[in-house]
Amino acid sequence: MTSVNADQPMTMEIGMSRQAPGNAGLLIISFGLGQGSIFLAQTWLVNRGELELLARFGTCFSFAILAFMFIDWGAVTSVARRVSVAYDKGDTTEIRCCFWSAGIVRLGVAITIASVASCYALWTRDGFTNAYIIAAAPALVFWAFNATGILDGLKLSGLSGLTGIVTYLCSAAILLPASRLTPDGAGLALGAALSVGCGLSVTLQLLVLRKFGLSFVRISISRERCKELAREGASVLLTVLPGQLSFRFQIVICSLFLGQGATAIFLYGRQIAAAGSQMLEFVRRAHFPLLVQSLASSATPGWTAFRTQRLATWLAISVSLGLLIAGLVTSELTHGAMAAAADVVCLFAFGVLTGALSATLSQAAQALACYSAVAVSANCAMLICFAASMALGLWLGFTGLALAEVISHAVLGLCLWQQLFRQSTLHQASGGVR
Repeated sequence: MTSVNADQPMTMEIGMSRQAPGNAGLLIISFGLGQGSIFLAQTWLVNRGELELLARFGTCFSFAILAFMFIDWGAVTSVARRVSVAYDKGDTTEIRCCFWSAGIVRLGVAITIASVASCYALWTRDGFTNAYIIAAAPALVFWAFNATGILDGLKLSGLSGLTGIVTYLCSAAILLPASRLTPDGAGLALGAALSVGCGLSVTLQLLVLRKFGLSFVRISISRERCKELAREGASVLLTVLPGQLSFRFQIVICSLFLGQGATAIFLYGRQIAAAGSQMLEFVRRAHFPLLVQSLASSATPGWTAFRTQRLATWLAISVSLGLLIAGLVTSELTHGAMAAAADVVCLFAFGVLTGALSATLSQAAQALACYSAVAVSANCAMLICFAASMALGLWLGFTGLALAEVISHAVLGLCLWQQLFRQSTLHQASGGVR
């Protein structure tokens, strides 16, 4: 069994940060400052015509973020859900157990990914990629002990976002001078920046928790608890990764068949559309604890999810239209690489809306702990996206990739709606029998 020597109880100051809109606002601000800094640095590269460095950095950074998602092992949802319930009960022991148990599981994942990445670094002939992987390896270990899931469960997701800014700022600060270095030197500098930034972010997260009266010392954990979190995390991961893998697959398609220049344009334009999707995800994330409570007593989980997340839905419509208009205007007023990137934004604008709708259903199923249903639906959508990206991408280029994304969202949404609707129908039927 797990034993803990509890420290001082968590201060009630946490209650001041529990408002979902405030957390969503902080997450959006953090995103704007963090990824906004990366975007500005990349804009500078586009204006200078340094598309090769943009393509190399963008690809490596994108796969590094994917590695972080693997290492987190679904804790941003599974651990947040456990911590939310534990906090409502005043059970600080469970919160500490979640942190250390998840940390041990994630450390094993981090070591595995670092080993695979190191093997790839030895195999590849790309000096930039080789150096970047070697220098960024420590970041993977640091991220194994991040407290994002804990902070989200404590209704402090806004502070979680603020602590994450450092990771992006460090990479953005090095990206500009890196253009004057050799490929090997640039990769080494940017990889090291990622490691330093990640280490600082995790340190800040732990300091935030300590300030609110929660320190992670003198604790023993059980193997069974680790297994439970590993199983839950794997289920959540299967629901989150498909969309991320689909995006990386499209990067590979661009790199193999469209060239480095087209890859750079795709990455630059696509990340603008992805920024809109990410802001909507922050809104949903901030409302997740409320969604868990709302669905606990709901007979119509699908409709309840959209009612609870109605702010995210309206924002999705606004962001999608805004991106389309901004892309069209920019395409008309600019030329060259910038105009081409604006066209990519227009193509993927509608996907922001379809992705938001399907993501709301996915989050509803996760709030109900229906991880397997989401996993099956998401992986089916991913396979459809792979096939559609290959076929339509080679045929229609960027337009085909945008269509493939929308098709995958439709598949995911339809599968999840059927799952949630069937559950509500069965619930009502059983209630009628009683």
